[in-house]
Amino acid sequence: MTFIIKNDGPAPELESEILRLCHLVQDLDDIRRGRHPDKARLASYPTIHEWQGITRPDPCLTGIMFNHPTIADGRQGVTTGLWVLPPTLGYARTITRFYALGRKDRSFALPADCPRT
Repeated sequence: MTFIIKNDGPAPELESEILRLCHLVQDLDDIRRGRHPDKARLASYPTIHEWQGITRPDPCLTGIMFNHPTIADGRQGVTTGLWVLPPTLGYARTITRFYALGRKDRSFALPADCPRT
């Protein structure tokens, strides 16, 4: 989910995402420690039959990168999933890092269906 932030005040709409991600982090930590769901817990979860893995696109940014840890300066790159985009404040936050925003591509318009504050 991408949140487009329009001002430098509080962003209370992030609360539900923070809670959701805290639960994910706790589950990942439990799995890392070898604490997997037991049969009783698995029985309480939704079940997927005839499942398969697929990929789906996540919102992200693309552009010419500078000072990136793995993309050479001046090379085109694509970010990981975009979480927060306050263009007037000059930054973006992806799942892995903050980015300082330079010039926006003239052809880009903010998506109409993103939550905004």
